[in-house]
Amino acid sequence: MRIVDLEEAINDKRAEMIEIGMEKGLSCEETIVCSQELDRLLNDYRRLTASQGRFTSTLFQEDLLTFIHHLQKLIVRPYSLFLPYKSNRFY
Repeated sequence: MRIVDLEEAINDKRAEMIEIGMEKGLSCEETIVCSQELDRLLNDYRRLTASQGRFTSTLFQEDLLTFIHHLQKLIVRPYSLFLPYKSNRFY
């Protein structure tokens, strides 16, 4: 598989995983399977770029930052529902 094809597959899989995670939750079996598929694609990408003597970390950085951003939304939103209204304290 070519690097360009892998990059596209990684971006598609990442978007799919984020969508499933936001819709069904992080612990959903479907989210976990999608995450594992993304890991395989990222590992293939790393191996392919390393074997060609070329390593582009920007794709990984973008993936990580996007994932962390969406993960933060998933974690913070559900817990904020349990906090008392107009309270400055977190429990």
